[in-house]
Amino acid sequence: MSETSHPAADLPGQPVSRALRPIVIRAVAEAQQRNAPLVEAEHLLLALSADGGPAVRTALAEAGLGPDGLAAALAAERAASLHVVGVTPPDEDRLAAAPRVTRPRWGASAKEALVRAHRATVANRRQRAAEVDLLAALFGLELGTVPRTLTLAGVDRNAVVARALRAA
Repeated sequence: MSETSHPAADLPGQPVSRALRPIVIRAVAEAQQRNAPLVEAEHLLLALSADGGPAVRTALAEAGLGPDGLAAALAAERAASLHVVGVTPPDEDRLAAAPRVTRPRWGASAKEALVRAHRATVANRRQRAAEVDLLAALFGLELGTVPRTLTLAGVDRNAVVARALRAA
């Protein structure tokens, strides 16, 4: 695949609504900035937090998950996970990496969230709420970095989604 192709083109068989394309593009950029080999659910959540519509950004910010708060929560989850296996987290400055030049592939958690969001958007026939459907899909994941981060941060997932849905 060429570097100029659309990031959503990397999702074979995965429908991406037009409303979510800017979020998908931002998620790819988030993964590249973090030198991640895969775009995962946390990159989609970071993209929503930074570039989502006002309803989603406000709901996340009110839960302490604005861009800076979410980055801190993800760092806390990483540190907690390392502590579980007896590893002391390295200094954040040592973790800084040059952004990826090549486009990361799509990870299972991101694909799952996008598929769930697409199904909800189609079932509810509400293209305007595609970002809220993606937020609900991300918050509905049971395994992985995002659910661990939300649990450690004490986030009431249902309340955040409900707040975003009311505002959408």
